[in-house]
Amino acid sequence: MSSNKTLSRRAFVKVARSALRARRDPRLKGKRRHAIALYALVLSRSLPERFARHFATVVIHKTYVFLYCAYAGRPFRGFMHDWSKFSPSEFLSSVKYYSGRNSPVGLEREIEGRSFAWLHHKGRNKHHFEYWQDVVDENGRFCTIPNAIYPLPMPFPFALEMICDVIAASRAYNGKRFHYDLLMKWWNNHCRRPVNMHPRTRRFAQEMYEQMQRDGNCSALRRAREIYDRAQIDPDPEKD
Repeated sequence: MSSNKTLSRRAFVKVARSALRARRDPRLKGKRRHAIALYALVLSRSLPERFARHFATVVIHKTYVFLYCAYAGRPFRGFMHDWSKFSPSEFLSSVKYYSGRNSPVGLEREIEGRSFAWLHHKGRNKHHFEYWQDVVDENGRFCTIPNAIYPLPMPFPFALEMICDVIAASRAYNGKRFHYDLLMKWWNNHCRRPVNMHPRTRRFAQEMYEQMQRDGNCSALRRAREIYDRAQIDPDPEKD
């Protein structure tokens, strides 16, 4: 079945049924219809095609991150970015759930109820704020609230890499439609749900996105150290 054509209704139903038969799992019951639709789209593509497309996506994304990190004066961080995506734990899972429209991690979560690829990824890449979480706070005090995890402040090199990662992802997903207004819109939507990010890291990210939206370019990356240092000064320590 050609992947560059829209599936006919009959073909879609056939592939969707195949998807359900392939995943005889009670966790599929009650899942949103678009998850099954995306999984149908996944199965409509051959395994070699999914492999090649996902490989190209990762390489393009890594290239963008390297360019932004180099512009920000941190080329080594850009070069080291996301090598774990080529590990079997992450790469094979992403190929399995590659749709070309949404993140394979997101689709794996909807189908499986969790994503081992993401758990592997966030535990090995320090540019994700989820890496900087622990049962003790930054002063070494253990958490006394059940199921609570303390966010820790991200060191500057990884916080800057996080910003470059987000810009590169937005540019890769939006293509010619990319603009820094879209980046700010994504950040505002992201912050509408609970984000267990340290307040100082969050202030740094907020000001970076605001300045890039105001400037209409990524020149704020050259001022990132100054912005980061300013974000470390707590306006009201009791709130943090």
